Amino acid sequence: MTAPSWAPRIVAEALISVPDPLRTGLAAGPPAPPAQIARALAASLRPAERAGVPPPWLLPGQARSYRRALAAIERFGGGLLADPVGSGKTYVALAVAAALRGRRPTACLVPAPLAAQWRLVAARLGVAVEVGTHQQASRGRLPAGTAGLVVIDESHHFRNPRTRRYAHVARWLLGRPVLLLSATPVVNRADDLAHQLLLGVRDDALLADGVASLRVALASASGTSALGRLVIEDTAEAGPRPVRAFRTSPAGDEECAIAARSLALLASLRLSRHPPTAALVRSVLQRAAGSSPAALAGALRRYRGLLLHARDARQAGRALSRAELRSFAGELDDQLVLWELVAEDGGEQVELSLEDLEPLEAVIDHAASAAAGEDPKLERLRALLADGIPTLVFTARRETVRHLRDRLGPPAVAWCTGERTGIGRTPLARPAVLAWFGEEPPIALERSAPRCLVVTDVAAEGLDLRRAGRVVHYDLPWTPMRLEQREGRAVRLGSARREVEVVRFLPPPALEAELRVGERLARKAMLPGRAGLGAEGIRLWRWRSVLADQMGTGPSIQGTATVRGAECGVLAGFELLARGGGVIERVAAVVGWMDAGGRWSEDEAIVTQRLHEAARAEENGAIPAAALGRALGDLAGPIRARLAVAAGRRWTAAEPGWGARRLAVRLQAAVREAARRRDIAGLARLERALAFVAGGHTAGESELVARLSDAPAPELAAWTGRLPAPTARRESVEARVTGLVLFEARPEGTANACVARATHR
Repeated sequence: MTAPSWAPRIVAEALISVPDPLRTGLAAGPPAPPAQIARALAASLRPAERAGVPPPWLLPGQARSYRRALAAIERFGGGLLADPVGSGKTYVALAVAAALRGRRPTACLVPAPLAAQWRLVAARLGVAVEVGTHQQASRGRLPAGTAGLVVIDESHHFRNPRTRRYAHVARWLLGRPVLLLSATPVVNRADDLAHQLLLGVRDDALLADGVASLRVALASASGTSALGRLVIEDTAEAGPRPVRAFRTSPAGDEECAIAARSLALLASLRLSRHPPTAALVRSVLQRAAGSSPAALAGALRRYRGLLLHARDARQAGRALSRAELRSFAGELDDQLVLWELVAEDGGEQVELSLEDLEPLEAVIDHAASAAAGEDPKLERLRALLADGIPTLVFTARRETVRHLRDRLGPPAVAWCTGERTGIGRTPLARPAVLAWFGEEPPIALERSAPRCLVVTDVAAEGLDLRRAGRVVHYDLPWTPMRLEQREGRAVRLGSARREVEVVRFLPPPALEAELRVGERLARKAMLPGRAGLGAEGIRLWRWRSVLADQMGTGPSIQGTATVRGAECGVLAGFELLARGGGVIERVAAVVGWMDAGGRWSEDEAIVTQRLHEAARAEENGAIPAAALGRALGDLAGPIRARLAVAAGRRWTAAEPGWGARRLAVRLQAAVREAARRRDIAGLARLERALAFVAGGHTAGESELVARLSDAPAPELAAWTGRLPAPTARRESVEARVTGLVLFEARPEGTANACVARATHR
């Protein structure tokens, strides 16, 4: 058939080669005031927020965290709210639950001491929840009758994937969105954060940002700027909170002498021929010695009991287990850092020196005698409490709580351990005791109100004890996370105090030389900053939000301008837009500086400086067409590099685990069989299953993949159509310029030196 005469024709002679196809698609906006362009560029760097009006119970300063948490959950299936201790994360989480609520209650997993508080607040706000505890989760008991969102409070308790608690929850969370809450998600290592995020977020969630694996990226402790899309830590205060006034209280000469004698006695014990086990037991005993004479006596008696148990076990032909050693460690278990060494070198069995049984009796007698005598450390505390300021005293040992309770009065002190609470020697209900420190008592009861609350770290999370004007670290913990959680009980929204005093009781130098607690705290304090958290982490990704706040919310436009600056260059921004499934999504926003030599930088200090210079500039010169063309041509290089990352051509996928490889082989065999039988529906299911297996996974999905890799054929066939949906792949990614400011270093009336240099580059 002959083509109709009106049909369009492509004439080869009319085609013109294009040196750079990307450059032909780049366009800049109209001339505009540089301050408005700078404001638009800064605003483009803000984390995504879901539009909508927050519930009325949120403070204005909490609304942004609410919107960002919703955006992270909708985009990635989960997020971590890391706003500071005492900033009202419970209320933000319940607001998110209200926005995403379905016909069933929202599941909330919280530490046991906070369960009643969560139920009370949720009922007051009218949000239907089913509260379960971390301790119940460890036994596989998880909130029933719930659907949709799961909120996990104090999520740093889920930082270890080897625990039963983590395994139960990871499986339970399959296919459910998750909001994690923790002001201190990084405790001992940077990948603490990754393990928490992977409960609800897939390992390749940040692939468009060039992060092939969250687990690998965070294990390197180098952090990634893309974490701002998953971790919500607002740079603005939700409301007024007290400031902290820090000071230390050093040990006196008498206390140092007592510590030296205790260390000498402990050195006479052999403990174990296995060095990591010996180091672990020694740390428990030395920590107890630094807490109080009563704590040391109690730890030594427990060690004697452990040795007697080990002797009986040996006579029965078995060895002591790691679980029994953990029981001996008691309250220190969560903070000790030597368990991994014990596991690597000692396996599940533990060896102790039974020869210690005989000399141990003399050591226990000495410790018991010291516990009955004067305690100079306690006298330090007594002098501090003399001013009557309501004080929280944190210690690591239950024996120390009893020691202080019995000696500090009158007036009687309040106390709280993991098992009991009371005032003086009178046991009372936990809520009744803690209520005295929740708010100021009525004037009529002020004189009788206890002024001191002595607690173990069981009260260091989530509780609102805002009446306290002082926090005393009677024993220093192993991690900065504990310090922050303790201080956060008093440094809270709603406190009437402008300042809370924080006092660290320093151990005697001889004990510090053995335990190196100060050194450990200083080293671990740097870890959150490497992941972009806390005051030291602002330069990784939170500076973008700070910068946008500094620029304000005035008029903004995506345009172009020329200004005079300290040096020549181009300040430019662009965004990457992805199309997939009929939806357009912004996957990245970039602002950078290109100097006169063509070097591109997205460094925080450089970008911040140039944006502020543009915001202060008064002139509104249009960029000459030739200069604009050259600037866009230079900008094509950085854009092309980011497009390659977003399109998946420059990243190397994380190495799949053995389970994923084995399951993929089994599915491919099933594909061949389905093709042989011409089973079209089966091929579609298997193709979808293969796409899921080949992608990144949450922790629960990884466990499912590993299980199915060895599952019997009928079970695998049953699961093939029920596997979670694979991550949607983008059909195309394109770039759009969001603003461009040309900087000229020249006085008025001189030649355009920057343009001239750019011409010859």
